[in-house]
Amino acid sequence: MMRRCALALGTVVASWAPLATAAQAPATEGTTALELTRDLHQLQTTLADILDEPALGRAHVGLVVMIAESGQVLFRHNAERRFVAASTTKLVTGAVALHRLGGDHRWETSIRAVGSLSDGTLDGDLVLVGGGDPLLRRETLETMARSVRAAGIRRITGDIVGDDRAWAGPPWGRGWMWDDLYGSYAAGVSALQVSPARISAELRPGAELGASAQLRILEEGTDLPVRAAVKTGAPGSDVRLEYLPDAPSGRVVLAGWIPIDATRVPLGFAPPHPTRYTADLMLRSLAGAGVEIEGRARRADLDERFEDAAWQRSFRSEPLATALEQLLKVSDNQVAETLLRTLGTLGGDGSAEAGLEVVQSTLSSWGIEPDAYSLSDGSGMSRYNELAPAALVRMLRRTSQLAGFRQFHDALPIASVDGTLSRRFRSTAASRVVRAKTGSLSRVRALAGFVEDGDGETLIFALLLNAYDAPDSVATALEDLLVEQLALYHGPTYPGGRAGSP
Repeated sequence: MMRRCALALGTVVASWAPLATAAQAPATEGTTALELTRDLHQLQTTLADILDEPALGRAHVGLVVMIAESGQVLFRHNAERRFVAASTTKLVTGAVALHRLGGDHRWETSIRAVGSLSDGTLDGDLVLVGGGDPLLRRETLETMARSVRAAGIRRITGDIVGDDRAWAGPPWGRGWMWDDLYGSYAAGVSALQVSPARISAELRPGAELGASAQLRILEEGTDLPVRAAVKTGAPGSDVRLEYLPDAPSGRVVLAGWIPIDATRVPLGFAPPHPTRYTADLMLRSLAGAGVEIEGRARRADLDERFEDAAWQRSFRSEPLATALEQLLKVSDNQVAETLLRTLGTLGGDGSAEAGLEVVQSTLSSWGIEPDAYSLSDGSGMSRYNELAPAALVRMLRRTSQLAGFRQFHDALPIASVDGTLSRRFRSTAASRVVRAKTGSLSRVRALAGFVEDGDGETLIFALLLNAYDAPDSVATALEDLLVEQLALYHGPTYPGGRAGSP
């Protein structure tokens, strides 16, 4: 299969080269209208040829290309079929959040000293009340802790309590894979969470082949439901790790191999629960600020009441526009799920289900029919998420007409420059002229966004690949070849303007 895919990829490169030459050649005097449409026909032919490559023989592929200004569709292949969308789902979440919340939207986190306060002693609990800040940093918790100390509180007899009751529902999305939940990229969300929600760890190889590797948690006092069963492999071998269930112990096993010549293999684990983890970090920050704490870090009970605060202070988050950059350039799943639940507070209970209702009503108002998509989360982690390429392109065109579109546009990864596209399209016509969101799951690759063609006109595209049996690297290379054709395209021009213009 590797040989077959390599040969197929070479064929694509050979068929792609003539388009660059034809697209760059100026039209001669006396060229007919039929000849002027040659570039569009050649674009369509080349795209179709790439989609017909043997490497995609068993794959399900959808591609739609549209002129942003006029809405003219230049190419469509399986346009109305629904595909597993992976992280291109974040385009929907971000666009709806920008429209419904606004780029200046901020979240609020407050600290409340509940109980009696006398002579520097709080006889009660210190409560951290979350409002859903998706970018609450550890440094902010340290600032909060110093503010407590500056208020004269030197001792707390009660607990450090995390109150996340602004939102309802579980911390994970519907349809998330159980063996993803221990990685930091799949950390759960709550109305009180720290970003990034990552417990750093490392694996170090044993002294000889076959010896057990050593797992070290780099965060003092952190307990994780993970047991390591990783062995030491041959020098230069690949790192192979997976999670396996361990029902008798109630823990999960991290199994696999790491090479003996690896100095260290860095890992990032998801906290068991985002609120308890944030409360624990707050306790440590308070201790570091010189505040003595007699209680423990915990999560608020559902029926617990915290009234008559002796002292309180609120902290506002960075704006949604900043969260958009983390959402789209970095592809942050936690930010995506936070935005979805924030949408769920607009008349709802802050659950993912309430947020999805807001998404659906917004898409309907934009003319996107409900049967063109099926969404279960805001991040694309769930394989239940499906989008039709045509619907995704229409949504992006509608987003480009929003007053705050510049914030959305600037948050997208730029080809060969930053984000998840920083290593792609280098030294090609698509470098720096593609702004798009990537998506990847096992046997799923997706790319959707905006590209400037050879005339500087903006095209919108959505490319979704499912169920391919080629290596991921080949699927990604074919994606790149398809999008490069759009950057090379020169549209025909007639008296009065370019074809397809209003």
